[in-house]
Amino acid sequence: MSQNNGVVLFVDDEAFLTEIGREMLEDFGHRVDVATHPKEALELVKNDSGRYALAIVDYTMPDMNGIELVEQIHAVRPGLPAILCSGTRLLEEINVGNGIQKVMIKPYNMEDLADIVARILGGQGNA
Repeated sequence: MSQNNGVVLFVDDEAFLTEIGREMLEDFGHRVDVATHPKEALELVKNDSGRYALAIVDYTMPDMNGIELVEQIHAVRPGLPAILCSGTRLLEEINVGNGIQKVMIKPYNMEDLADIVARILGGQGNA
């Protein structure tokens, strides 16, 4: 049922949230890898940059924020689409661009997230 051949990389420093994200996106037909640390996510991309079709990244994490992680991922894999998520409404002020297709404020509805993922992976650009 997945609309892509690539894998979604779901990155959040709260392991509970990565597992919920994995389960929900897999229920919608997507293949998902998870990482609970930005450096772990970056290593995954470095080791197999062609594997990933989308990164879903939390904003607040140890050692680097989500925007910094997306920038470092793009150094390895230019143009990889990303969704930036956070519990703070301040992120609503962040402009979509530089590889970030969507900013989502937590808690978000997983069906909404799955719909946005499907639209991005289906080639509809910004969700």
